[in-house]
Amino acid sequence: MEHLINRKSTSFSHPRKNTQVFFPVTALHFIFLTAAVLIFVYFSVPEGKLFGSETDWYCQHVTLVDTMRRQFYATGDLFPDWISLGSGTNFYALSYYGFLRPDVLVSYLLPSVPVETVIQFYAVTEMAAGACLFYWWLFHKSLDRLYCLTGGFLYLTAGCMFQAHRQIMFVNYLPFLILALIYTDRLSEIHTGVSAKTFPLHPGLAVSFFMISVHSFYFLPSCLVCCSLYLLCTGKNRLHTWKIWLISVITGLCLAAVHLLPTALVILENKKDVQPASLWQIFTVNPSMNTLLYSSYGCGLTLLVLYCVMLSLGCSKTKKLAFALLILCFSQLCCWLLNGTLYLRPKALIPFLPLFLLLTARTLSLLQQKKLEHRFLPAAFCAIPALVQIFFLHHPQWKLILADIFVLLFYSLLPKSEIVLKKKFHFREKNSSSKTGVSSSLLQAYPAKNHIVCVFLCIIPALLFVSTAKTEKFAASSVKSREIFTCQELKEVCSEPGNAVDIFTAPMTNSNYAPLENQRRTTMYSSVSSTAYNHLFYDILKMPVSTRNRVSMNAAPNPFQEYLMGIRYIQTTENRLPAGYVPRLQKGNMVLAENPNVLPVAYGTSALMSEADYDTLDYPYNLDTLTNRTIVPETADTGKSDYTSQIKEYTLPQDFMKRSSEYLAETVSRSLPSVLKDQILLLSFDVDYEGTRDIDITINGIRNRLSGSSAPYPNQNHTFTYMLSANTPLKTLEIAFSEGNYKINNLRGFTLPISAIAHPDITPFTPCSENEKALLQGSITMKEDGYFVTSFAFSNGYEILVDGRPADPVMVNKGFTGFPIKKGTHEIIVTFHAPGKRIGILFSFAAAILLLTKLSTLFLSSALHFPQDSHNNPCEVRPL
Repeated sequence: MEHLINRKSTSFSHPRKNTQVFFPVTALHFIFLTAAVLIFVYFSVPEGKLFGSETDWYCQHVTLVDTMRRQFYATGDLFPDWISLGSGTNFYALSYYGFLRPDVLVSYLLPSVPVETVIQFYAVTEMAAGACLFYWWLFHKSLDRLYCLTGGFLYLTAGCMFQAHRQIMFVNYLPFLILALIYTDRLSEIHTGVSAKTFPLHPGLAVSFFMISVHSFYFLPSCLVCCSLYLLCTGKNRLHTWKIWLISVITGLCLAAVHLLPTALVILENKKDVQPASLWQIFTVNPSMNTLLYSSYGCGLTLLVLYCVMLSLGCSKTKKLAFALLILCFSQLCCWLLNGTLYLRPKALIPFLPLFLLLTARTLSLLQQKKLEHRFLPAAFCAIPALVQIFFLHHPQWKLILADIFVLLFYSLLPKSEIVLKKKFHFREKNSSSKTGVSSSLLQAYPAKNHIVCVFLCIIPALLFVSTAKTEKFAASSVKSREIFTCQELKEVCSEPGNAVDIFTAPMTNSNYAPLENQRRTTMYSSVSSTAYNHLFYDILKMPVSTRNRVSMNAAPNPFQEYLMGIRYIQTTENRLPAGYVPRLQKGNMVLAENPNVLPVAYGTSALMSEADYDTLDYPYNLDTLTNRTIVPETADTGKSDYTSQIKEYTLPQDFMKRSSEYLAETVSRSLPSVLKDQILLLSFDVDYEGTRDIDITINGIRNRLSGSSAPYPNQNHTFTYMLSANTPLKTLEIAFSEGNYKINNLRGFTLPISAIAHPDITPFTPCSENEKALLQGSITMKEDGYFVTSFAFSNGYEILVDGRPADPVMVNKGFTGFPIKKGTHEIIVTFHAPGKRIGILFSFAAAILLLTKLSTLFLSSALHFPQDSHNNPCEVRPL
């Protein structure tokens, strides 16, 4: 036993067989890694803040889970089809964020525990678990504990761990990816015997890929490439090995089909608004290697890892894997393909983090054993991408990157300094007998430098991790805009089911917040949303683009949108109350207001206009037309399409939007040429700007923003539009300009009487609630042929019954769901079934049965002591 514990040689042909050496020293290392995670979190998060950003983490991940939990409590449905966000949308537009994750499901069981508490605990636990699992993986490859610990520490200090408190789906699958790699190493355990021939399936590998799938839909393809690349480069690549691996992976994916299939279909249904990469970018190389180095949106590792991967090219056992990883880092084409041909983003290579660190730990071990030599030229070459990031990308942490270069160069020259020391000590032994004992002891202690060297190499990653975390804007422990009115107060005021409620205070934070399960929200912040609805929201209704992308659809005053989408209730400050809204509750300067004069959630109408006729109208004359006519497909009979817009021009002085300084931020008050009473002011102008930072202009609390050239999802908001109204006469505008060198031109103003926003032909729909699964059920009496119109965003999956007979849903009003209806009284039922969900459930059920059968056979084999043929296995996977 002693020789096993103290052995310094490292075998990479077979995994470690004797597990008795694991404890207790390694258990102390696990405690150290866990403590390191807690210490990093403690020093990263300011007092009174949450371990999560106030934008992506809180607005998306936390708030979406809170909304899912509220819906689960209201319906009891673990696999819902529809959700009230985005004016009613396919639930699987949100499942992209992982609605079957363990932390989400656990939060359902703990109604009294805030969602953010559960997500924070799970994120920190996963960081520690990932580091310990990575240690375990290296340990069973016969690496010395010192390098297992170093590998685990480099894992938890990788720059991508920044996403544990921002875009959690970037990293929350990593522990299960490491498990998949561990089980890939163990495929040989089930290659022989009756059980393997009957069920060529590895349950651990299948469950690992199931967990990867439910944690991160986007990174699943990269995880598949990572594991297959690992198997290709480290196994003997026998057919039976690949057979078991493929069957296991497919079983895991089928097990998650209830999540994967409907999510994939809703993504394919809608177009993602991204900035595409040009051909010359795709077929070039990445000189900064930000996919691997320093970026929190890539692996975020240091030059040490790149150096070790390059040295691995000189080892026969690892050269294939090292070469493949370097190609992935350098090739923009590989990055583009792993990003689903959407864009060039370094995040697609985050799943390869375990493989990079595997080669790093192995190379460090070989260097310590003198089985591999340091080389200065590769170290100098590694400095090139670092210098590119400093001088061309202007990395904010350039001082630490420079330090990283010097550390690597010093480390690569360490053997030469050792030779110098040995010669010096040898000279002293010859010339001074009194110092012989001292020099001998120093020489004997010199190999103990390995521990000091590893600590030295981990300093820069730790400093980079903490300094990156310090740049985060962590969320406050409470959101004041959600604590003003209680749920009970909201229920008492918002008593009309189906109508929408919007929140103007902290619009982005509350875009996914749905405090009442029976009230729609017209807003949503999700990477997947209805393309038609987004087009209606921003391009037709001209909602202000208040963020740097159009992914987030936020609430803001807009009388046309409020009327068309049936926004009966709003929460806002008293001074931002739009025309027509009357306060029902007030606390301080915050009000909960109601406007009953908006369109209902469903109605019938015969006042129609064909889409072809509507598309000939320009802004702003298409706005009041949309609220006075229902826009229907061209094939419809639209005899009552005659409507003339009542919008009039309103002349503003040419210097109305003039800034006193072309660069500095300022706030000014401008008087209108004439007082506007009971009217809406439509204000628009073009903004010319080519800078890298975002700029914005806020008028009477309504903000428009133009994203800079560096934005990953540019909003292309070159024309700022504002819809201004109030219950009191409008005399002045408060205008706040952000800093930046931008030009304002083409200023235009228009007015419209508030009374002009009124649909002339509304046939009421009488709801009933016999079918709890139905979105709408009730009756309507049409005086003549027309259309039945809803305020539900159009998408595939709606099923409509009119008097028991199916009707085909069509898009009306450029983004909503409706259908033609004949004269007379009709019984109507509208339901929604997410496309692919039923088939996904069948696949998941079949995979679960197969997996349970395999586990049963393994249990019976163990219980009955069936012999296992583990000798001369021709399909053994050879770990590094």
